[in-house]
Amino acid sequence: MRKTGFTLIEMLIAAAIGVVILTLIAAGLRSSGDSLRFIQNNQLLTEDLRNAGNLISDYLSVAAFVYPPGVTLSIGSAGGYSVRNPRTGDNTWQTGLDPVIALLQPPRVENGVEVVKFVMIYPLNRGWVVARATGAENPGSDPANNDKWLLYIYERNLTVGGNRLPNGLPATMPTTIPGSSGNLLADYVQPGGFMVSFADCLSFDEEGLAIPVPCPSTAPAPLRAEHSAARVRFSLQGEIRQGGRDARVPASPCVSKRLPATCPSGLARLA
Repeated sequence: MRKTGFTLIEMLIAAAIGVVILTLIAAGLRSSGDSLRFIQNNQLLTEDLRNAGNLISDYLSVAAFVYPPGVTLSIGSAGGYSVRNPRTGDNTWQTGLDPVIALLQPPRVENGVEVVKFVMIYPLNRGWVVARATGAENPGSDPANNDKWLLYIYERNLTVGGNRLPNGLPATMPTTIPGSSGNLLADYVQPGGFMVSFADCLSFDEEGLAIPVPCPSTAPAPLRAEHSAARVRFSLQGEIRQGGRDARVPASPCVSKRLPATCPSGLARLA
């Protein structure tokens, strides 16, 4: 009479099949989790870049002066990691050549002193910053993305002093801005993903009315308020490597064009 039940071989085969099934289920769950994290990180990055782009647009829309192309600017200290130009290796930047936007906000009184705020937005290499920044200033180690850019913002209040125009702006625009340091504005920017171009600069016709003209190849010297850029265009695109996959966020770069607040309304209609 034949005994019912499973043989040892049958049990081993069943166990092996069970292990394979469990492994496939675990791999599927792991893959689903990775995909979910990939999507969530892309959404967060998209939101960060949108906020950064909106902030830059807001700064441009209220600017009293926007530095035209060809101006060499020195910001902070030469040894500061948060102001180091990847191209030059120091704290000097050139508008039009380097992807930067620099501007002056309208004059205001702060603590009884008339000041203008200098603002500059610029990119830094992520790996460079991670290797040097400490504490909360460090964006966090991520070796797979060491080649990516960080978008930084540098802000510094400048005392206007006696050499000023009736509207409160300096008679000569400052190009050396000592002190202070940059702050992180956006992470995981695609290398080359922050692009800046100057559509027009200010000029004046025979009647003294402001008109847009192509920006000169060489920045005027001395640099004065009437030399402001009239229209600035910038685009911003992120890129992140996760689990061996690269994703550009958003799929198409965010693009914005803005005029400084000091442009006459007739000029604004040309934007």
